[in-house]
Amino acid sequence: MNIKKTATVTLALLLAGLLLVSAASAATEEVQVIRYADNNYSVVEASATRDLTELQLMTKIYSNGPVYFQGPTFDPDDPWGDGGQNMILYYDHNGTYVRNLTDLVGGMNDGDELRVQASDGMSRYFGYDNVYTPDARQGDMILAWWDDQYGFVPDYAEGIRLFFYTPPSTYGVDDSLNLTLRDMQASFDPWYSYNYSGTWPSAKGLSVKYVQYLKIYPPHRYDFNTTGDTTAFAYEGGVSASPGQNDPSGTTVATSLIADDDGYYENTVSTTTAEYAAQRFVFNVTENPANIESLAFTWDGTSSHDSSAADQSATIYIWRDGSGYEAFTNDITSDIDDYVVNDNVTMLVMQNAAQFYDENDEEDKISRLATDYVKLVVTHHHPN
Repeated sequence: MNIKKTATVTLALLLAGLLLVSAASAATEEVQVIRYADNNYSVVEASATRDLTELQLMTKIYSNGPVYFQGPTFDPDDPWGDGGQNMILYYDHNGTYVRNLTDLVGGMNDGDELRVQASDGMSRYFGYDNVYTPDARQGDMILAWWDDQYGFVPDYAEGIRLFFYTPPSTYGVDDSLNLTLRDMQASFDPWYSYNYSGTWPSAKGLSVKYVQYLKIYPPHRYDFNTTGDTTAFAYEGGVSASPGQNDPSGTTVATSLIADDDGYYENTVSTTTAEYAAQRFVFNVTENPANIESLAFTWDGTSSHDSSAADQSATIYIWRDGSGYEAFTNDITSDIDDYVVNDNVTMLVMQNAAQFYDENDEEDKISRLATDYVKLVVTHHHPN
C-alpha cells in the first residue's frame, strides 16, 4: 500500500473541498432579480442584474447608526428575549432598498412572495407587505454592500447581506435600527418569522448573507394552457340535482377551447329529462394545504335554457370533503384542507334548470352550458 500517495490524495481532496466551501460562501458583488410566470415557476417572465457599481448608483440607504439583530435566547423562561439578551451588533451599513430592485422587473403585487437567496442556496421568504409596506417595527428591507468595519464587498465578506432598518434622523443607537424577537413577532406573518432549530425565535436568522438572487413568485395559476407547469382535467355532461364528486364524468372536453380567454367555447348540453348541463374541472394542486392562504376560481362562460321561463344562469360549486358540493361565492381562505382532497381541488359549474319535455311545444327543453376559460389561483407561502 502506498501510504504517502494516499495521504497526498486525501490532503488534496480536503483542500479542494475547502476551496469549494469558500467559493460558495464568498461575498457576492451583484444581485439578479427574477420574476417568474404565474402558471409556470420555471419560466422567467422578467429579469435584471445589478453589479456593485450599479447598486451604488441607485438610492443609497445609510443606516446612520449601528444595526442590531436579536438572536435566540435559549432561555425557556424568556424565549422572546424580553430581557434584551443576545442583541448582536452588526455596525453601520449602506445598501439598496429591496423594493427598488424588485421594481426593476415590474415590482410585486399583494399575494406575491419574494425569495431572498444566497449564493450557497440558503433562502428566506417574505411577503409583499414586508417589501413595500413594512411595519415600523420591521424597518425597510435593505441589501447592504458596505460595512463600516470592512468597507465594500468583497472586503465586506458577509455581503451582500439582508438587513431591516429605517435610518434615524440623527446618528446613533436607535430602535429603528434594531430587529428584536418581539419586533419580528409583531411585524412578520407567523410563517415568515424564523425559529432556530424550529424552537427558538431568532430575528438574526432572517438576515441572509451572500445574497445573489431576489426571486418573485406570484400566486400559482392553474388552467388548461399548455405553457403551464400545472395539471388539470375537465369533464362534461348532464347531472342530477345532487351530483356526486365525480359527476359529470364525460371526457369529451376539448381543453384547447378553455385554455385561453379568447371567445372560443366548449359547449355542453343535457341529454335526458331532469338533467342539468354541467362541466367539472379538477386541478391537481402541488402546494401543501397548510401553506395555502386562499383558493380563487374564475369561470368565464355562458349558460342558457331552451325555456324562456326557466332560470338562464349557472352556479359554481366547490367540492368540500365530508359535505359534498357547496356554492362557491367567495375565495376560500380558511379550512383549506377541506377543499384540497387527495391533492385535488374540484370545481363544478352547473346550469340552474333541468331538461324537461314541453308538451305544448312537443319538444325537449334543453339545459345548456358553454365555457370560454377557467382558472384556479392558489395564493400560498413558504415557511421560514
